[in-house]
Amino acid sequence: MAVSADSPSRPSPPGHVLLAPDRFPGALTAAQAARHLAAGLRRARPDVPLVELPVADGGEGTVEAAVAAGWRRVEVEVCGPTGRPVTARLALH
Repeated sequence: MAVSADSPSRPSPPGHVLLAPDRFPGALTAAQAARHLAAGLRRARPDVPLVELPVADGGEGTVEAAVAAGWRRVEVEVCGPTGRPVTARLALH
């Protein structure tokens, strides 16, 4: 339990924890990482409110992180860098 700066002898109420991991390439998606972190924290501190928010840096895993946050996965055909059609995956809110 944390101790407040105003009263070192009186414990402060538990705060909130935001879990916002990126993916662990080859091991876990961002959503899986958040879920596992939350499970461990809930075992250690069931009284602390947790928020899971998978994130991505804009590279691989971005669509999956958005879908885990409640967005909808969409596939569309677009013109690729060579001019040929390719399938692009994106997330819509």
